[in-house]
Amino acid sequence: MARKRLIFLVTADPAADPSPVVTAYRFARAAASARLEAEVRLAGDAVLVADAAYVATVPGAESLREQLDAAAHRVAVTACPQAAGAHGIHPDQLSAISARPRPLAEILVEVAEGSSVLVHL
Repeated sequence: MARKRLIFLVTADPAADPSPVVTAYRFARAAASARLEAEVRLAGDAVLVADAAYVATVPGAESLREQLDAAAHRVAVTACPQAAGAHGIHPDQLSAISARPRPLAEILVEVAEGSSVLVHL
C-alpha cells in the first residue's frame, strides 16, 4: 500500500489560539521522523505566523517560535497565496519560516487522486 502525504491544515489565528499551529508543526515533525511525507499548510489567519512582529504579540509566543524554528528545513510548509496577500504577508516573510506559496488547487488534486490526506487542526 502506498503511503500518502499528510497535509496538516491550519486556519486559526495564532493570537486567538496558537494550539492548532503548534500541533500542526509538532505532528509534521513527528511524521518526518517516522519517514512519512508531511506538510504544514497555513491558510486563513494562520498565515500570520509568518509575521514575526505579530507572533511576538501572541500569548505563548516563545513556544510558538520554538515550534517554527524546530521545523525549519525539516518539514514542508506551504501557505495559501490568497491568504498571505490578504494579510500583507510578503514572500520574504514566508521564506523566513521556510514556507512557500502553494495554490489550493494543487492540494485538492492530490487529495482527489489519493496521494495526499488533508488533516484539519
